[in-house]
Amino acid sequence: MRPANLFFFDITVVVMVVVVVVVLANIAPSVSGQPYDYPMANLSTRWVNNAASLPHSVSYADGSEVRAIVLRSPQTFFGPSFAAGFFCTPPCHEFLFAVFIVYTNSGAKITQAVNGVAQVTWSANRASPVGENATLELTSDGNLVLREANGKLVWSSSTSGRSVAGMEVTEQGNLVLFDHKNATVWQSFDHPTDALVTGQSLLQGKRLTANTSNTNWTESKFYMTVFPDGLYGYVESTPPQLYYTYLTSEKKSRQDLTRVTFANGSLGVFVPSTQPGNSDDRILLPEAKSTQYIRLESDGHLRLYEWSDAEAKWSMVYDVTKISLLDDCAFPTVCGDYGICTGGQCICPLQNNYSSSYFQQVDERKLNLGCAPVTPISCQEMQNHQLLTLTNVSYFDVSQTIANVTNRADCKQACLKNCSCRAVMFRYGQNDSDGQCQFVTEVLSLQSIQPETVHYNSSAYLKVQLNPSDSAPTDNKTKTILGATLAAVSTVVIVIIIVVLYVDLDQYLKGK
Repeated sequence: MRPANLFFFDITVVVMVVVVVVVLANIAPSVSGQPYDYPMANLSTRWVNNAASLPHSVSYADGSEVRAIVLRSPQTFFGPSFAAGFFCTPPCHEFLFAVFIVYTNSGAKITQAVNGVAQVTWSANRASPVGENATLELTSDGNLVLREANGKLVWSSSTSGRSVAGMEVTEQGNLVLFDHKNATVWQSFDHPTDALVTGQSLLQGKRLTANTSNTNWTESKFYMTVFPDGLYGYVESTPPQLYYTYLTSEKKSRQDLTRVTFANGSLGVFVPSTQPGNSDDRILLPEAKSTQYIRLESDGHLRLYEWSDAEAKWSMVYDVTKISLLDDCAFPTVCGDYGICTGGQCICPLQNNYSSSYFQQVDERKLNLGCAPVTPISCQEMQNHQLLTLTNVSYFDVSQTIANVTNRADCKQACLKNCSCRAVMFRYGQNDSDGQCQFVTEVLSLQSIQPETVHYNSSAYLKVQLNPSDSAPTDNKTKTILGATLAAVSTVVIVIIIVVLYVDLDQYLKGK
């Protein structure tokens, strides 16, 4: 027979082991490796945009906030995760329905509220943000619908009646509506906004359009698009102004669309050819150590970002556009409208190299905001238009060339005869009678050049509006000056004659 105290000891050990097992089961991922994420949603589900009804809500140190609806944890159980839900920036009165990257722990809880601020990679309604208590509904007939709190329709996936069975966010960050066969009916990858994630393509005819700023989600003037021969970057205007190209030499042999695909280590241009599958040209990128995304930003730069585990924050690791645009002065808005960039410094166009009577700073404390004409251009007073000459100044867009205009004089006249013209750039090599005339309807940033460095010459001619008093014809001015001079001379002669007569008369009277 065993002693009673030993029996009591055995029972105590067993109880302690059971307690430890229960505790570990509650704090650690299951042995089978199933994460605690919530990546899918069923039909007839409705979400209300407030923190009380959405338990997966987190406020970040910068004042932004996410309210996750679906979330897919990475296979490592912790790290950057893709989620979809509501997102806002301070003061958080307006929200996007968006896909964003958040940092999660092993229990799929969103953490890193200080440095791991959510990164939005797609949004449905950046032109029409919604307020508190807005609703998102995956309807019984398969339509994903976003409404304001008052019921006003803001956005929908337009998938009613297309056999949608549910919604999920994938490990790649693609928000998908799928059918009963798990085939994709609708996906966010087909509707890019300003960013691409790894594995996503920008198809021919689609655009990446930058936000106006980090906190202003409206579309800016910058966009990138794919044409049959490569990737193009534009500033929206009439016509659009080209500032970036990455072209492929491969010729298309099929009617399929060209695409630019963001992969680990490259941004590849895929032109349909007889041997599909491999990119025809590619921009090499730093290989991923963690989650990456690429974003077209409000200054026109296309930048690659990556989560750094060592620093526990997002970092910019590469600027794609600076491959060809090595100088920041070559970017369209670096010095604002009419601003001239010289060695990274911004100035307004000068008259006679010492004063600016035609342009003034928009903000004297922020020179990069550009310059404005002192007198706006008026098409009703074209006779008072004049061109201000800027030597050794060039412009980023060289695509709008006036055909058959090869000399400086004709280039200037072409602008003066067309009121929509705001400037022309005359660019040439050795012979200024054999140059190119570039037509500009909206003047953005200009750039000072050194001809011996860039191996071409360039002059800018900016249209300015003169006051009528300053622009009287030269003949009239000459006649006016001549008339005034003759009047002055006549007056002096008359005075002299009067003085001489007076003296003679005085002497005559004294002689008598």
